Amino acid sequence: MDNTENNVLISAFINKLNACIRKKTFLKLSLSKAVGTEAPKNIYAKLIETKKGQLISFTLRYKNKDITQNIEPGLELDKQIEFWLGSTFKIATLISTEEESVLLFNSKNKAQLRSKQIESEQIVSHTHNKGKNYLIKEDSAFLKLLAVSSKEGKVFSDQQDKYRQINKYCEIMLAQFEQHQIFQNTDKIIRIVDMGSGKGYLTFALCYLLKEKMQLNVEIIGIELREELCHFCNEQAAVLGWSDYLKFSAMDIMQFEGRIDVLIALHACDIATDIAIAKGIDNRAELIVVAPCCHKQIRKEMTPKDPWKNILKNGILLEREAELLTDAIRALLLEKEGYKTKVFEFISGEHTPKNLMITAGRSKNKSTPKDSNQIETEIEALKSQFGIGQHYLEKLLERKA
Repeated sequence: MDNTENNVLISAFINKLNACIRKKTFLKLSLSKAVGTEAPKNIYAKLIETKKGQLISFTLRYKNKDITQNIEPGLELDKQIEFWLGSTFKIATLISTEEESVLLFNSKNKAQLRSKQIESEQIVSHTHNKGKNYLIKEDSAFLKLLAVSSKEGKVFSDQQDKYRQINKYCEIMLAQFEQHQIFQNTDKIIRIVDMGSGKGYLTFALCYLLKEKMQLNVEIIGIELREELCHFCNEQAAVLGWSDYLKFSAMDIMQFEGRIDVLIALHACDIATDIAIAKGIDNRAELIVVAPCCHKQIRKEMTPKDPWKNILKNGILLEREAELLTDAIRALLLEKEGYKTKVFEFISGEHTPKNLMITAGRSKNKSTPKDSNQIETEIEALKSQFGIGQHYLEKLLERKA
């Protein structure tokens, strides 16, 4: 196959990149639709200022880790971009203050380069958060350390969604703490355990809000299986001077032992959410907050009966119903254990389809046996209608009984 035309378009795309770097109009570069299992899922690039001058900072996003690679504008950068385009990634998007350019490779690996002018209103949405009274200010020190904001205290264009998510999360958590009077006893150290803390964005944000901003008596523990992420987060906590009340431990969430006043598990995959909920219930946590992800267990068990059998014969509908049933039964099981539950949208579906959040506050009045029996009847009816044997959370709670 003659790649002459592809090479011309790749060169044109690289020239556009160099031009907007030179003119200081560069905002964002992303590479997506990776080829092969060894490649990163996505690559995101931003311009950073260092003592040595300008560098392009690339974040290579793999399934279980992120790798940062900084490259100086010039020949090395051109060669690296050329290597990635076409052979490793099928879509490259370049955004400047003037233009958006997209380089696409179709199924036959034929390239197309499309460009369009960007209106000034679009630039504002990319680069600013004016007019909003955010709980977490964009110049917060932890945001700079976690590469959400620049050293000047401005949120990077490719971190705008993350910044909004951080503030939305803090708003929700603050409302939950107030509703369930978590900090009513000011002498007690409230222990918050964040299971599956990942890169720590939301964990650091919550610590900043509660300890640094509100001066509350709190201890936060992040539990994360990936040791390198825990090491990174502990290093940043030390830099901030937060190590006395913010710690990260590398372990499976099943292994965690200790007191839990507030249990958080955001986007823990499949039954990991159930394990986290069971840990919270077992420790009589005052508040449990989860944002479930990857509802595989119930999906595999489902054999719907009529009339659901015909309604859910299409895979996508069956998958969505499995998600609803998984979380509905989780909420019912929490109610059976004496919690008041609420299920709602965490963040807009445009950012992620996995956007439901379940909050559960432990009721001061224990459920009566009648309440428990009624909830058990509702759970069994649901499982019967959809041919479900057992929800994994049920199994975990049975072990604790």
